[in-house]
Amino acid sequence: MNSLLRFVLPAAALALTACSQSSPPQASDQPPVTVIQGKVATWSGTGTVGVPELNVSAPVGTDGTFTLTLPGDASLTGRTRAAADVMTALNCSGSLQSSQAGTLGLVLTGLNARDASGTRQLSAVEGEKTGLLSRRVHARAWLYTDGATQLRGTVNCAGLLNIPGLSNLPVEVAVNTQRGWNVMDLLLNVSANVFGQLSGSGTAANSTAGSATTTWRTMAELQAQLGF
Repeated sequence: MNSLLRFVLPAAALALTACSQSSPPQASDQPPVTVIQGKVATWSGTGTVGVPELNVSAPVGTDGTFTLTLPGDASLTGRTRAAADVMTALNCSGSLQSSQAGTLGLVLTGLNARDASGTRQLSAVEGEKTGLLSRRVHARAWLYTDGATQLRGTVNCAGLLNIPGLSNLPVEVAVNTQRGWNVMDLLLNVSANVFGQLSGSGTAANSTAGSATTTWRTMAELQAQLGF
């Protein structure tokens, strides 16, 4: 064997051994939450918001504010999926890499609302015009996992915005979770060229919002904010 290879191969083996013995991933330093503090952007009278599938609901005051208690572990039995696939709940296609392959998760992205004006579906989204032909969307989701894991990868979230002509919206995900409900922020940027062709990209990461009040609105209200 070449003398150089005799030195290189043991060094490579040592490097691989060191990687395989690396410490387990650290959970986010953002603590899990137990409630959603929210405000409905357009509200009339009194009513409720909730997630019927999870059997949780909360009263809403005349000013549109509410406090929704998130369900515990027992209520989520049989409703979770592999944590690597949780972004599909946001109409994003593709899977992530989960540092703990057996971890299960569930994403809460929408609430059913009922007030004096009727019923509707709400999301924690806000649109912003950042230029003549560019828009930005802030979205928030609540991610439950049954253990700590790191989620990494890129998924296509064009279906989340459902904007005609936008078929690809790559979102880079870097989220660390703890057991329980974690708050995740998505930042999505979309722009159009002079020919009307749309493109975009985005990120998803741990939110520092914790239990701070989040505004909820319909997708029609979001589209009105974007004005494409």
